[in-house]
Amino acid sequence: MSFFVLLICVVVAIILLSIYHYVILPVFISPLSKIPNAHLTSSLPFWIWWKRRTGFENRSIFAAHQKHGSIIRLGPNEVSVASLDGLRQIYTGGFGKDPWYIGEFRNYNTPNLVSMMDYKPHSAQKRMVTNVYSKSYVQNSPDLQILSSILLHERLLPLLQAAADNGTPINVYDLSAAAGMDFMSAYIFGITNTTNYISDIPAREHYFKLWRNKERRLPGRDAAHEELESICLARCKAAEKLSQQFLEKPTASGFPTKPIVYSQFSSQLAQKSSEYVDSKLKHLVIASELFDHLVAGHDTSSISLTYVFHELSKNPGLQSSLRAELLTLSPALKYLPSKTESSDPSSTPTLPDPRSIDALPLLNGIFYETLRLHTATPGPQPRITPAGGTTIDGFLIPAGVRISTSARCLHQNEAVYPEPMAFKPERWLDGDGKGFGGTEEMRRWFWAFSSGGRMCLGRNFATQVLKLIIASIYTNYTTTIVDDEGIEQMDTYTARPVGDKLILQFHRVE
Repeated sequence: MSFFVLLICVVVAIILLSIYHYVILPVFISPLSKIPNAHLTSSLPFWIWWKRRTGFENRSIFAAHQKHGSIIRLGPNEVSVASLDGLRQIYTGGFGKDPWYIGEFRNYNTPNLVSMMDYKPHSAQKRMVTNVYSKSYVQNSPDLQILSSILLHERLLPLLQAAADNGTPINVYDLSAAAGMDFMSAYIFGITNTTNYISDIPAREHYFKLWRNKERRLPGRDAAHEELESICLARCKAAEKLSQQFLEKPTASGFPTKPIVYSQFSSQLAQKSSEYVDSKLKHLVIASELFDHLVAGHDTSSISLTYVFHELSKNPGLQSSLRAELLTLSPALKYLPSKTESSDPSSTPTLPDPRSIDALPLLNGIFYETLRLHTATPGPQPRITPAGGTTIDGFLIPAGVRISTSARCLHQNEAVYPEPMAFKPERWLDGDGKGFGGTEEMRRWFWAFSSGGRMCLGRNFATQVLKLIIASIYTNYTTTIVDDEGIEQMDTYTARPVGDKLILQFHRVE
């Protein structure tokens, strides 16, 4: 047989194998071939790849579900589901995470709760910190009350008052990120080790420039990530010293709040280090985990606050109704500058009981409607189907398939949320009065914090802090829009405003 005949045979064989692998197998033989295609070419990987690359993934998946139903095929080995049956199976049925999370969320080349693939180590590590993020703990934490009062009355409200006095507009997207970072770092590391990005604008701009370079894969991304890691690691070291000081002198003055999360995680790791982690790597395990908590504290929280401010600023009547509700709190959240200028943290004003703020129905409705309509992470949360496969909505899905649900698809279900694109906080005031408002069906489809064993660890902390910030601001100020160009959300996993801004004017009310 001549060389050329052999070459032709090889080429023909490759073509035939390619046709089988990319056409016959996915289109006619694969169990996924029975699932409706999101696009005519969904049996190939190119359509969904292109949508992701060009920033049209979330809207394209939503449109495909609207057209084809609760389960669609995105690619040759990828499925999207928008049903309660799928939600229950995927996120409470032991499906493993997709390796995508490793590249996106691992720090110091060390796993954390978000980037861990296996359930066993994830469950073990989650148990070490879950207590300090429970609703009962954050609502009863004197440290959280103290640091919240300090950050509000010595940083945030003075800045807003100065802006109101001077008529200076504020980019509340940047300010929300700063506030989220300061609150989160104070809770993790203690108020003496917190960032001060609310007041220290150059430090704020430097940090978030680094964060943008990392998150958006801009030039210098690796160097930015390394510097961000060094910032977190330095605060971990400071928190370790503070933890030791509290152990030696639990009532020592000069340290108004403990490093709550750091102390909890560090002490739990110390008890289990021999069986769980090499003692030499303990500091990296802690830093990797807490780095992720910091990111959640400023990234998603800033998005949620920004859209609360935007919706309220469009509706002066809603602001008035909210303020009337807020003035029922005791003590009131009124800011009195002459009474809060003190270097003694113990003299900061007493805040209302967190339970009383949490129980305000209109504030609750505004908060949850914002999270529904402007979810900070509206995109797919990918998992991998386990050995043996599964059946969802009547379709067999074999093992090893990438499968996901998206908050956007759940939150815009017209049968559950009538007029789903409208901002209607009153929808959460109706219903049975249980849970966080609305009807049972609304709560079942609400997915801003995910669900199952991998759901957002800090959801109770975030809810309490964000409600407190909103309540403190709208007790004392009204807001009007100066510039909201680019306020529409990015079509990405974390959906910030396209324009990276929302410029508001603050007006003092008495």
